[in-house]
Amino acid sequence: MSYLRLLSRLYNTPLAVAESKLDVISSEVTMKLLAGETLTTDLEPTEHTETPKGFAVVEVFDALVSKNGGGSSGSTSYESIISQTTSYIEAGHKTIYYYLDTPGGEVSGLFAAASFIKALPEKYGIETVGITDGMLASAGYVLGSAVQKLYATETSIVGSIGVIMTLVNTMKADEAQGHEYTILRSKSDKARLNPHEPFATEAIESAVKMLSELDTIMNETVVNGRDNLSLDTVIKLNGETVLGTEALSLGLIDGLVASLDEVLTMDTDRKLLSTKTGNVIMTLEEALAANIQLKDELVALKAQESLTLSKATNDERTRVLGIVDAVDTFKLTTASAKKRILAGTSVADSVSMFEEIAESVQANLDTTLDGSTINPTIVEGTDDFHSNLGKALDQLDSAKPLFNGVN
Repeated sequence: MSYLRLLSRLYNTPLAVAESKLDVISSEVTMKLLAGETLTTDLEPTEHTETPKGFAVVEVFDALVSKNGGGSSGSTSYESIISQTTSYIEAGHKTIYYYLDTPGGEVSGLFAAASFIKALPEKYGIETVGITDGMLASAGYVLGSAVQKLYATETSIVGSIGVIMTLVNTMKADEAQGHEYTILRSKSDKARLNPHEPFATEAIESAVKMLSELDTIMNETVVNGRDNLSLDTVIKLNGETVLGTEALSLGLIDGLVASLDEVLTMDTDRKLLSTKTGNVIMTLEEALAANIQLKDELVALKAQESLTLSKATNDERTRVLGIVDAVDTFKLTTASAKKRILAGTSVADSVSMFEEIAESVQANLDTTLDGSTINPTIVEGTDDFHSNLGKALDQLDSAKPLFNGVN
C-alpha cells in the first residue's frame, strides 16, 4: 500500500521520458509493484557534492521527478534542482553549471523548474551553462533548453521532445488473483482510465487530447529557450533522438565538447567580463558578438545618415531652383532671389510674395510718388508687361514705405 502513490505517478499519467527509460520503469518498477513485490531502494535523491575546483555544479541524473521518491531506477527531483541552485546563488556563485544525464521523467513540476532556470540571468545576474555526456531527452532536454549555453559530447543522445502515456489494464491479473472490482463514481467521467475496468473510447480520446496540449507547451518552451532552434525543427523531429553532431546542426545544442571538465576549463580560460547588460553578465564570447552587432548598427546608422543628407541636399536644391525660376518668371532682380533663399523661404511662399509685388506695382503704375509719375515708357511699346517689371521695381525703391515692408 505504501507504493500506491508511486504507482499513480508512473502509469496512466503523462510522462516526459525517453522510451528506453520507460521500458526500465515498466519492467523494474511498475510491473513489480503491480505484482505485489516489495522494492528495496533509497527514495531520497543523491546529495550534491561541490566539485574540488569550487565550481557550482548541479547534477541532474536519471529519472526526473517532481518531488523526492522515484522508485528503484534512480531519480533527481525538480525540487532538489531548484534548491541546489538557490544555495549556489546565496553562496555568491556567478556561474552555475547543470551536469545533465537524464532520459526525462514526470511532467508535474517540469515547466516550473525550466522557467526558474531560464530566469536566472535576468533575475540574479547568473550565467547558466549545461553539459551532457550521456542522454538529454524529453523533460531532460526541456531543462537543458533553459540554460544560456548548452554543450554535448559527440555520442550524447539528445531530443525525444514529446509526451507519452502508458495505459495499464489489470483486469486479467485481477481475475487470475480472484479479485473483482466494482467502480462507483459521483460523476460519469471521473477516473475513466481506471486499470480495473475496460478503457472507454472517450477516455482514450481525452487522454490523447491532453498529450497534444502538453506537447504544444513543451515545444514552445524549448523553442523560447533556444534562439537557434525553430518550431518547425522540433515538429519534424517527431519525438526522435539524435547524436551530438546532428543535435548541433539542428540547433539543439551550442557546441560539442569531450567532457564536463572541458567546459569548466573553457569557461575558466575565457572568464567573465565585468560588463553587464541590465543584470546579465556578459561572457567574452557574448561581448564579441555584441560588438559585431554594434558595428552593424553603426554601419546602418551611417547609411541612414547618408540617405537623410542626400534627401536634404536634393530638397534644398529643389527649393533654390524653384525660387530662381519664380524670379525669372516675374522678371525680378537676382537680389530678390538671394534674399528669399537666405531667409529659408519656401518656393510657395516666395511665389506668393512675388505675386504681391507684381500686383502692387501694377496697381501703382499710375500713382504719383513724391511729386512725380512713374515713367510710362517703361511699359510702353511692348505687349509683355512682365518683361519690363524688373525695371519698374528699380524705380520704386523710394516708394518702399507704401508697401509696408513687402519684399
